[in-house]
Amino acid sequence: MDTEFLTAQQSEDLQRLSGNPSPFSEEELKDFYLKLARLVNPGACSPKRTDFEVLSILSKDLKRNLGFLCKYTQHSWDEGLLEIQMACGVYSVQDSIPKTQRLEMNTSLGRHLQFLARMASSCSVARKMHAEYTRHFIN
Repeated sequence: MDTEFLTAQQSEDLQRLSGNPSPFSEEELKDFYLKLARLVNPGACSPKRTDFEVLSILSKDLKRNLGFLCKYTQHSWDEGLLEIQMACGVYSVQDSIPKTQRLEMNTSLGRHLQFLARMASSCSVARKMHAEYTRHFIN
């Protein structure tokens, strides 16, 4: 989903199309999101700010998080791991490079590949988070 800001009309249209309109009143939603804003970014919720300003800051935070999660969930992790192995494989078998240096590189590469594999296995969690953030961003 594109993370550009939605106009009020687009947001209303999207809620109508979703078939799952919020069971809460506008005031209940406003209270919920003001509380969420205080949890997500307490420093932005000074008494001098209006509710609109606080909710705008929350919207920007949600948009930034959505952008990250969107990139994370759209990345083809399987292909990336293979590409890294292919690119470094040639280097790791060259006889002109000292064996100790090749072993160090292989150890480092192994750690990074393990990290990427763990990230790839968490992709479903990120997708769920992305869906939740999208729902809150639309509300």
